[in-house]
Amino acid sequence: MPRKQIWTGLALAAAAASALTGCSLSASDGTPRSFAQLSGLSAQDAVKAAARAVAAHPSAKVHTVLTAPDASETADVTASFNEHPKLQGTLALGPADPTQAGAVRIPIRYADDVMYMKMGAAPTYAAQLGGRPWVRMDLEVLAKDPRTAAVGSDVLENTAPSKGFTMLTAAKDLHRIGEEQHGGVQTVHYAGTVSGADALDPNLVGRGLTADDADTVSQALAYGRISKLGYDLWLRADGLPVAETFTETTPIGTLNGEIDYSDWGTAVSVDEVPESQSVDYMDLVQKAPGGSDGSSAPSSAPSASASASEAPSAPSAPSPSSPSGTPSAPATPSSPKPTGSPSAPSTPATPATPRSTTSSSSSA
Repeated sequence: MPRKQIWTGLALAAAAASALTGCSLSASDGTPRSFAQLSGLSAQDAVKAAARAVAAHPSAKVHTVLTAPDASETADVTASFNEHPKLQGTLALGPADPTQAGAVRIPIRYADDVMYMKMGAAPTYAAQLGGRPWVRMDLEVLAKDPRTAAVGSDVLENTAPSKGFTMLTAAKDLHRIGEEQHGGVQTVHYAGTVSGADALDPNLVGRGLTADDADTVSQALAYGRISKLGYDLWLRADGLPVAETFTETTPIGTLNGEIDYSDWGTAVSVDEVPESQSVDYMDLVQKAPGGSDGSSAPSSAPSASASASEAPSAPSAPSPSSPSGTPSAPATPSSPKPTGSPSAPSTPATPATPRSTTSSSSSA
């Protein structure tokens, strides 16, 4: 699924859910206006209402924690989830227990499909940056080069709630668990799972997914060799997510994710990164051994998904030089990929644009 569709999928989901079956929502945007109204929705309709609510209030503060057997990644960002997503915050890469010391905190920014990561503070990496603190990654450009197509591929989906909505919609066992307090907020809890068999299910679209959404499910299960993927979702009275959790079960390890949302409708401002303060990632790739002719593909940073034949390894900040000599972006712990596929460096939060932008929407 193309990178931008992760975000625009929210709007598509909202449009597809224009008529909620078996319920009556009085709000003009089709979202619940009371806890009783939310509680009265079926699980399927509640997930559709959540997609509508996010489309109506597409920005929030996001706290993400990803854990693999020997690695963790924590992000704290303020992000927008509309057609022009952006975010700003920090990413911490560390040991499996995110509470342990040793995590490396990296400022990150994203807007207009350009990611910035502040790597210059690392002495071993600073030499490659020539004293400039930021690495600039134009994700559209990277996606066109087979050596770098995987870089940043998971950046957006680990922040936006849309992938969770898609997976829950695909789940045959999507159900309402009940009313709960979560993070001090009264919520309704929903859960569902998809399995490897669902990757080939011809009826995915018939369960309320678009064709692109069905491809997302199939690719997540088949390409990532995930045997089971479980999602939990907590919604507050107006249908906006309070939290999502997920568990990816694979033959070689398990990835757990927790995503907490707050301050829906908050303004999102991305600070400018002057051109003189950044180095383009593709320039570093071209300067690496084999970079000019593509004979030696850049290797990614250690990740929890190097290949299907090896156990997860801790993600880390870009090393000064990988085996090919090319620096690599920090990698999100993610499900294993088939041997020979590039390991996708990514971050739960995305980085920024060279100009300052501000967006806001009123909170529900």
